[in-house]
Amino acid sequence: MRLIKTALALSVGLLGVFTTTSCNNEEPPDDFGTVRVELVPVQGQIDEIFGGTVEVVATVQYQECLQDFYLVRNVDFQQDGPNGAAVFEAWAERLCTDFDDIPDCEVVEIEQILLEAQNVYQLKVTYRINDPATLAYRELHIGPLPTSEFADCDGISQPSVELNQNGALGRDSNDSQIWRISSLPGNNVAVAN
Repeated sequence: MRLIKTALALSVGLLGVFTTTSCNNEEPPDDFGTVRVELVPVQGQIDEIFGGTVEVVATVQYQECLQDFYLVRNVDFQQDGPNGAAVFEAWAERLCTDFDDIPDCEVVEIEQILLEAQNVYQLKVTYRINDPATLAYRELHIGPLPTSEFADCDGISQPSVELNQNGALGRDSNDSQIWRISSLPGNNVAVAN
């Protein structure tokens, strides 16, 4: 049995950072952005933790405002909706290209899961990692997520997502999990932009 390395943590600002961000290009702000997870291995264990990583899966949980945004007020922006399909497709191209602080990656898949009967509301992004040596101290951007202005939650709540203990994991070429988050920061909830 292969042991899963867990010497990875998450902090705000995995050890890593879970914060909000926007695209750093010169275009005007759009209605969607990202949150980011910084991957910080335990000191001195970069190769032991990330060596052999070919895929990373990052999953965030939609909180109340985003559940309402996608299931009630803006169903057309769901991933398979008439407006959402183009948004998700565009962000699949942007997540590994539009930012300066990212590892050498490509987005394999973005999956939005909205299962009311099971109370599951997630956004999952799967990244192909071209060079595991570029993972340490870099940030994975997770999106698309509606900005506060676009989500328009009426001030009652924020369009936030939560990163849980199983929210980021790495896999090797055999599709075996080789690492995951081992600790979370005091605040593991963030809002895009």
